[in-house]
This record gives sequence, C-alpha cells and structure tokens, in this order.
Amino acid sequence: MKIKGVYQKYMLRPLIYMTAYRLMLALIFLLIIVRFVKGGPAPNMVATFLTVLFALLGYLVYLRMDGLGIPRMKFIRPKKKADPLRHAASMTDYTDDEPVTFDELEDDEKNLCSLLANVINFVIFLAASFLL
Repeated sequence: MKIKGVYQKYMLRPLIYMTAYRLMLALIFLLIIVRFVKGGPAPNMVATFLTVLFALLGYLVYLRMDGLGIPRMKFIRPKKKADPLRHAASMTDYTDDEPVTFDELEDDEKNLCSLLANVINFVIFLAASFLL
C-alpha cells in the first residue's frame, strides 16, 4: 500500500480532527493518572505507555491496510428522524469546496487517516516520554 497514492488534499481536515481528538483523550488520561493516582507512576512512564499504545494501534491499522480483516460486530444504527425544514442557508453553500468529513472517506482513506493520526501521536508522546 503506497501512502502517496492514497493521500489527497481533502484528507487533511479529518486527519487534523482525528489527531487532535486522540491527543486530547491521551492527555486527559495522562493528567488523570498523574494527578489522582497517589503514589502512581511517573509522568514519563505514562507517556511511555501511551507511546506503546499508539505504536500498537498504528501497527494494527497498517495490518488492516495490508489486507488483514479484524472481525467486528455489526453496529446497528437507530433510524434518524427527518430533519425539520429550515429556511436558513448554510455557510457551506457559499464556499467553493465542500468540507469532507471522516465518514465520507473511502475505506483505504480512512485507514490512512487513522494510521497517520496514530503515527503523529506516537511521535508526540515519544518526545514527551523523554522530556517529562
């Protein structure tokens, strides 16, 4: 799987959102462990744990991109109610490019965004494990 062949310009927004979301969750976990666990691990140990976690998640996504199928349960979504008619226009009606969300990407693009988000967070927490 070639990354350059899959990556497109419109994938930057979902990549940034996914990276920021995972980074915030990991930082909240780090702060909760350091702050509220009395006599718990040092911050660099928690950052090392998060580094290993993001490396593992990135490797699993890489395997999925390579063709490994992970069995999953089917997610049954409840039926949505019809949105009420609104007369206000959306701001996106006036822009040239439609913003792309993560759900609108194809499977290989989703996998690439997830892999890059895990790699970016891996690098951030690898640096944090040495600096904390």
